[in-house]
Amino acid sequence: MENENINNQGPVIDNNPSPASGNAKLFAILSYIGILWLLGLLIEPEKNDPFVKNHVNNGILLSIGCVICGIIPIIGWLCEIVLLVFAIMGIVAAAQGNQFSMPVVGDKIKIIK
Repeated sequence: MENENINNQGPVIDNNPSPASGNAKLFAILSYIGILWLLGLLIEPEKNDPFVKNHVNNGILLSIGCVICGIIPIIGWLCEIVLLVFAIMGIVAAAQGNQFSMPVVGDKIKIIK
């Protein structure tokens, strides 16, 4: 037989839990659905979590963008589609427990410090 390198140590378990778990992920996901970012902004233990603050900031930016795009006819529809894609990207990142920064303006505009 050829030289085979077999590792019989079993599965590798990460002992460091994800910094975003449980309610933090839930509030981060809800931040991208309409005005539900208010929940992450107002409910006590999660409102101080940097992970939730990041996603709430993105939710606020999306809400402002939707209002602005709603004012502009025709081009606003395309803008709404782009914002929907950004919201889906944010929801996926929040569900995976990752930080997410909105493209173009996410790093430059911080509404929540």
